[in-house]
Amino acid sequence: MIRLIMDNLLFFVPMAIAGIILCGEVPVASKLARGSLRAIGAVCGALLALIILEAIPALL
Repeated sequence: MIRLIMDNLLFFVPMAIAGIILCGEVPVASKLARGSLRAIGAVCGALLALIILEAIPALL
């Protein structure tokens, strides 16, 4: 079960921005592909943040 604390939600924004930067730097020709890659990067970054936040209590 996912238990999100409000302070942990601050971790999602930097992870989403990191995903945007990493996936947005892929060299593509069209603006549509670049925008799609940035959106995918933001979603993947937020999902990675969620996985990390859920794994930390299990490891402690």
